[in-house]
Amino acid sequence: MTLDSEEIHYKVWASDNVVYGPVLLVTLLEWVADGRVTPSTWVFSEEVNSWKPAKTLPALGDALANYHASQAPLPKPTKLGQASDSITVEQLRQFDQLAGLGQAELKQFISHCTVMEIEEGGIIMKKGSPGNGLYMILSGDTRVRIIAAGQDTTLATIKAGNFIGEVAMFSQTQRSADVLALTRCQLLFMSAEAFRGMMETEPKLASAVLFALGHMMAERMVAGNDRLQIKASSDFLWL
Repeated sequence: MTLDSEEIHYKVWASDNVVYGPVLLVTLLEWVADGRVTPSTWVFSEEVNSWKPAKTLPALGDALANYHASQAPLPKPTKLGQASDSITVEQLRQFDQLAGLGQAELKQFISHCTVMEIEEGGIIMKKGSPGNGLYMILSGDTRVRIIAAGQDTTLATIKAGNFIGEVAMFSQTQRSADVLALTRCQLLFMSAEAFRGMMETEPKLASAVLFALGHMMAERMVAGNDRLQIKASSDFLWL
């Protein structure tokens, strides 16, 4: 007996490694619209009696395409232009990672970047979008969040003077979280392609920037390990 598509039940293996369902197609489509089900999410279909990536299930094809056409691409910034037309060297002095660079080197760095402005509430980076570059927050506050099990969880609040998105750019992976603008933000963006161009044309400058970013990522890793150790110690029960 062939089941009507609206009567088929589905289960979802979510990003938090929890299986949700069974649910009907109408609920599954709502999860797609919420971004909880992506093309690579594993879905169990009662019809085929097996787990398959969501993108291979005909019932979800159009919904996934519509969602990613409207939501996955980054929104257009209110302003976008060559950074050298509007950004000064002094604005980069707030970044500790660039403190060792001279005036001429910072001007060269700026020439490889574009500048953009995002309105309050806008999305700077979308989870699952390509890690095609890094951002520097010139002004404004941002929030890093993930949505798991339907819950919006803030991972960090990042203010001006900080980099975001560098890990995904260097690892050439998808963004692992959303980044939202808590206030109107001005950002400096360097694409992966522009970074490679800087390595070819200004290798000394690129080396200095790479070392600075590597140092920053190492510090973040150490801080993360420290937090895990503190949490593990606080969870330990002394008997």
